Amino acid sequence: MPDSVEFSASARDPLAPGAVTPEGFPQRAWRYRAFISYSHADTPWANWLLKKLEGYRVPARFHGCAAPVGAVGPRLAPVFRDRDELPTTSDLGETIRAALRESATLIVICSPGSAKSRWVQEEIIAFKRLHGGRRVFAFIVAGEPKVEGTADDCFSPALRRELAPDGTLTGARAEVVAADARSHADGKSTAFVRLVAGLLGVGFDELRRRELQRRNRRLTLITAASVAGMVLTLGLAFAAWRARGEAVVARNEAVFSRNDAQRRQDQAEDVLAFMLGDFRDDLKKVGQLALLEKVGTKAQKYFDAADPRDLTDTALARQAKALTQIGDVRMEKANFSEAEGAFQNAFERTSALARRHPDNGNMLFERAQAEFWLAFVAWKRGEIPLARQWSTQYRDSAAALVALEKNSVRAQLELISAHHNLAVLEFDEGNYTAARLAFLAEDAQVRGILAARPDELGLRLKRADIASRLGLIEEYSGDFGAALERFGESCLQARGLVALEPAVARWRVTLAISLTLTANVQAIVGRGSEASSRYAEAKALFSALAVQDPKNQQWRMRVATVELNEVALLAAAGRSERAAEILGGARATIETLVAAESSSQAFIRLLAKAWRLEASIPRNAHGPDAESAAGRAVEMGETLLRQHRADDSALSELALARIVAGRTCATNGHHEPARGHWLRALEIIGTRQGSNDWRFLEPAALALAPLERHDEAQAVAVRLRRFGYHSLDPLAAATLDAATQRSAQTK
Repeated sequence: MPDSVEFSASARDPLAPGAVTPEGFPQRAWRYRAFISYSHADTPWANWLLKKLEGYRVPARFHGCAAPVGAVGPRLAPVFRDRDELPTTSDLGETIRAALRESATLIVICSPGSAKSRWVQEEIIAFKRLHGGRRVFAFIVAGEPKVEGTADDCFSPALRRELAPDGTLTGARAEVVAADARSHADGKSTAFVRLVAGLLGVGFDELRRRELQRRNRRLTLITAASVAGMVLTLGLAFAAWRARGEAVVARNEAVFSRNDAQRRQDQAEDVLAFMLGDFRDDLKKVGQLALLEKVGTKAQKYFDAADPRDLTDTALARQAKALTQIGDVRMEKANFSEAEGAFQNAFERTSALARRHPDNGNMLFERAQAEFWLAFVAWKRGEIPLARQWSTQYRDSAAALVALEKNSVRAQLELISAHHNLAVLEFDEGNYTAARLAFLAEDAQVRGILAARPDELGLRLKRADIASRLGLIEEYSGDFGAALERFGESCLQARGLVALEPAVARWRVTLAISLTLTANVQAIVGRGSEASSRYAEAKALFSALAVQDPKNQQWRMRVATVELNEVALLAAAGRSERAAEILGGARATIETLVAAESSSQAFIRLLAKAWRLEASIPRNAHGPDAESAAGRAVEMGETLLRQHRADDSALSELALARIVAGRTCATNGHHEPARGHWLRALEIIGTRQGSNDWRFLEPAALALAPLERHDEAQAVAVRLRRFGYHSLDPLAAATLDAATQRSAQTK
């Protein structure tokens, strides 16, 4: 069997009905476009696929084209599914054979059950005898395609083998054309599009782009009605819980009330599963998760009313998954407390399930998701020890999943993600050697999986993120050239993803972040014009997303972050008026973010930076308000430090705030307070003064110089110049230049 089990069809030219395409697809008038072959255990999948295929509207672009299903029209119907089509007759074999003769294609729902099914094998062989193997398509729903002959094998032997001239199976391997609907692979939605692309004989990427465009238009129209319906349905579920309580009292109606309540509960949770499952995924792609806010609020109340001890395992698992997705929506809004509550409830439910079913990988997987999100909330707040605790638990769960599922792709990806999170924590604490080794190991693992699954876009996103992390390590290690190379890799990966799926929000977010990181380094190596261009592109991407979903606080934060970087660049270029104008708007945005979520370390750090820039812009530096602005920046940074929530970025920002506060005090004749600020800056920097991280070297030099510790200041300034560093603060640049010149003169 070939390594790839993906569709690889390309678009075809229209041919007249009844003709034969150059690829050999007879364009006769088929009674059925497709015949679905499946085992009894996969009946739910067969039902789902039948409805999806018969309800699918073919894009007009492909009408009239020749394809495996025949001449393409507006629909893919009719589709044959034996339990629907069979008449009441004892001659079942002839009915099946007739349907196979009249079917343009054969779709085999692949699972360990169908691989062992005699009837599935007979149907495949019969179709191949009639039509050959080129129009046989596999749709994987369970098992593994690359473990031939094992209990997990999902391919029938008739799929894997060619037929001899006499119609019997041979030992020659057949090419299997497959779409993979498993959750850790393509997933249901993407696998369906991949299957349709094969049936229509068109390129998968082209069809997927058209589907995304059509889906985006449809989402705008149906969202309001769907949310309203969801809220109403959850209201019925509340009534169901009340009915269950009343049933205990009214014993004579107990059975009826309990069954009716259970029915309504199941209905509500089915709708909720759709809203927070497939529908949520669609909304997330186009950046509209905030539209599910009302659903999340109503669902949370519904779940809070339920005692987990009274729920079946199915209900517990369903609720845990929904709670995790609710928390994700709230994280987008930077509502950390409510998000944490949802994740904690999900963790309690999944922990109970994992204890009850220690050998069930799905239960373990869902618990790992809750642990990941709890770690993420702690990380966003700057609570590093708590983030490490949850990240370690997440890694242990992922390792247990690998042991349980014998290195399934899903389990491998979870373990990679867990190690990535721990590497990020090492990075945040300045342990760059350990972080670099971890990220390089992760990149090698991701490359290995991508070699087998080249169309896995999520893995390409991981590579972009890893490249950015490695770029930051190079930047903070003083190698700006290597940093720009890494950021270039990240931009390249992200641009490729955006080109494939322009409407997917997270691809655009990744590209904008990569552009921002690139511009940051270009700015400090004196390439201001290039940095300005990349800031503008990043800001446009983030701004478009923020307009698209105004309640997404993370995107508003990203816009403000880029604007603060633009302010520093404009001030360095002498454009103080324009810098002050942008700064005012950015600071107002950040203040609203802090007011909405005061526990966010990133929001507080950004606001401190805004006040520090306010005090350091040349136009304001000698004004009466500069000392007050610098004081606000210092206060915020010191608060984070006292709360043990200051990572390296926060420490560097606080040291710079102390430098600026000292400068403003000295300008106003307050020399002793100024000296206190500079000494405190050195205390904050501590041993980092001996690193190659410009974020600590610059404030160190700027504190040492006014304290008249000239030899030390000169040594630091020379190191910065050796790295190619150029300060964006005009006054700081002058100080560094003076120290460098003094060092040259002494030589």
